[in-house]
Amino acid sequence: MSTDPQFVGLSFEERHQLYTRIKASELSIRQIENMIAGSGTKTVGQAALRNVRVRHNSVKNGSARTVESHTCELVFAYELELDPEVLGYYVQVPCRRVQRTTASGRNHISTAHVDFLVFHRDRVELVECKPLSWLESQLALSDSPWVKQGAVWTYPPYAQWAQQHGLVFRVWVPPTPTGVYLQNLEACYAVAGDPLQQHEITAVTKAAGLIAKRPVLLDSLIAEVPGFTARLALWMLGKSAAFGPWQSTPADMTDRFHLYATKEQAKEADELLLGAIVNAQSQPAVADPLLVATATDLQRARQRLSRLALIEAGSLPSTRRMGALQRQVRKAVAEGRSALSACLTKYAFSGNRASRLLPEHEQAIETVIALHWNTGRVHRPKDLLYVFEEECLRLGVEPCGRARLDARRRSESPTRHALSTGGFRAYHAARTRTDPRHRSLAPIGYGHTLHVDSSDLDVRCAPNLIYNFPAEKAKFYIGIDGATGDTMAHSLVFGSARTDALALLMREYVKRHGFLPRMIHLDRGSENTSHWVEEFCEGSISLRYSPTAGSAWNGVAENAIKQVNEQVAHRFAGSTAPDQRGRKVDGRFKSRKNARTSFVTVHDEFIKFAYQDLPATPGIDGSSPAERRQEALAAFGSLGTPCGWDDSFLIRTSIKVQPRRKVDPQRGVRTADGWFTSDDLLMALRTGKVGEVRSDCCDPCVIYVRVQMRWFKAFHNRVQSDAQLSDQERLFDLLWAPTQRSQSARRREEIARGRHSRRTLAQAAEAATVHLAPLPKPGNDDAPEVPPERLGVELEIAPFDEQEDY
Repeated sequence: MSTDPQFVGLSFEERHQLYTRIKASELSIRQIENMIAGSGTKTVGQAALRNVRVRHNSVKNGSARTVESHTCELVFAYELELDPEVLGYYVQVPCRRVQRTTASGRNHISTAHVDFLVFHRDRVELVECKPLSWLESQLALSDSPWVKQGAVWTYPPYAQWAQQHGLVFRVWVPPTPTGVYLQNLEACYAVAGDPLQQHEITAVTKAAGLIAKRPVLLDSLIAEVPGFTARLALWMLGKSAAFGPWQSTPADMTDRFHLYATKEQAKEADELLLGAIVNAQSQPAVADPLLVATATDLQRARQRLSRLALIEAGSLPSTRRMGALQRQVRKAVAEGRSALSACLTKYAFSGNRASRLLPEHEQAIETVIALHWNTGRVHRPKDLLYVFEEECLRLGVEPCGRARLDARRRSESPTRHALSTGGFRAYHAARTRTDPRHRSLAPIGYGHTLHVDSSDLDVRCAPNLIYNFPAEKAKFYIGIDGATGDTMAHSLVFGSARTDALALLMREYVKRHGFLPRMIHLDRGSENTSHWVEEFCEGSISLRYSPTAGSAWNGVAENAIKQVNEQVAHRFAGSTAPDQRGRKVDGRFKSRKNARTSFVTVHDEFIKFAYQDLPATPGIDGSSPAERRQEALAAFGSLGTPCGWDDSFLIRTSIKVQPRRKVDPQRGVRTADGWFTSDDLLMALRTGKVGEVRSDCCDPCVIYVRVQMRWFKAFHNRVQSDAQLSDQERLFDLLWAPTQRSQSARRREEIARGRHSRRTLAQAAEAATVHLAPLPKPGNDDAPEVPPERLGVELEIAPFDEQEDY
């Protein structure tokens, strides 16, 4: 994101108009402008273990904003986008010289980055976003500076700094659970900018009139108002034309979602519903002692109660202890408690009251856990025992048994040890699953979120595929709709991960659906974090990135990849026996034509499974992706951004390349694939300079060249001969080109090396022949004339006085 305040967010004039209205001092204005200039310079979420980083496409700011969590900061960003009182906002703004007090009581001054700097119509506000679970964990610490005053949280160092600079500071806490609220917000944000047709305006006006009289169910509005749909209800919520309980009730539950005329009434109803949900999902508070008693105590209570019954029946004599127990039972029954609970024993609290270990043992355990286990210096528990024994001997005590050490090791979080020994992948393999109450939910609209992931085509059961592709490995990218699980787009390539595979997938997406998604969920692969992806998504698509090695956050696409490998790659016939992989097999698959045919065959099988079998396969709820797609379209329509298949889109999905040499006005533009030219381009090159060159992501015979302010097509000399090839065959030639260039360069190197060897041997043989040839004797007129260079060689080899023997 650009850090120039003139091009990001509010203009300089708009900000100064607000400064004048709020009567900000010159010191405050300078400080705010410095914060704006530093906005976005901090890289957020780079090393986050569980945060999903989002590059949010902000309509209100006209540029992207990167936030570090999709269940906290992104929710607040959606609120700002839909709030008519907010003029603009900036993220990760630096606050210089914030004074904090350390645990030792010393003052510490540093630069802090606050999550949001928000420009309202009547104030400028600093906002720090924190989830409630994190704040409560900080409040439990003895030296935590976070303070809770009633229902309001604050952080005194930030609050004092903001007050000194004429700003308002607050801590924003998302509702818990957050999933429904995020689901409704993103749907409203997706449709809030849609222009309405005249019949839709009429329906919204009539619906607003009904809502003004009383709260109305969404189902009732759809039935009573002609032309009113759930999508229009989202539009009204996004434009503050109506209000609803969107923190507690999903908008797709039309039989439970009420629309209100005032924000206060909707908020009160929403809080009541959300409170009931929180109470239902909270942990049980058990007061009955019978439910928390151990099995031993419960068994002894039954025995004591049976003995009391025998005493009352006169079968056993009464004792003083039994008499006291009988009085306790009568009192419990009078208070409404059970007689059995009054007979419970407390054997669970018996046992050793103090540790049998020496203080040195406890010290050794803490030392090896902190310095060796948690840091990853020791991987195995058995090795930790050896280190513990050595530490005990160093402290001068005999090592104790390993039971206490193992118990202390198991009390530590396994993810900490996994992260220090195996990195992010080991961490995610060892971490516990996220509480469903804290998870985000799938979008409610079709076409809103696209989950994209890639994988190598599994060739374990089809090893002959290795020989079908020149790069020896087929890779496929697949895009799955987040709301329905339907297959939206794909690209099948071979070789290493490549950016143009995503460009191919975007072209396939628009070709099939006519729109682009509002959000794309990706992992943090090199091709997914490239500049091309950010430029392509600028202004229309938000990007959401899973944590490093966090495949669980992209489970929709991961599941589709698993099914493709199991149902497509594993179904191909295996290769012949290894001893039959000789020159016949090599010669067959070295053929470019045969390899191209194999690529097309695999591509056709992939398409049939991805777009026919996967959408028709029902899930655990009994509904298939195709059925869920029809339901979502009937309720909300498509939530994607309309996109036409035109030259602008084709240029956007082309990849930037660097020409190999200067552009020649007589020949055109040369890239690694050769010369590209066209009459229109050559005409433009006479007076203009090339600003950018893009290679088509599908057709190897086409590039796009920008000269001055216009784009031109340029063509390779194969454009006519390849005109009849299919899209898959052209794609094969494009993907094969780097491998072909590499192979050709290697073969040319081998030929040049052989030519050099032959030349060296020939020169050596010629030199040996010259050295052994005799010179003619004097006076022999018939002898051939000796060239001067021959004489020079002979004279150089042997002195003149040694030539008498000849």
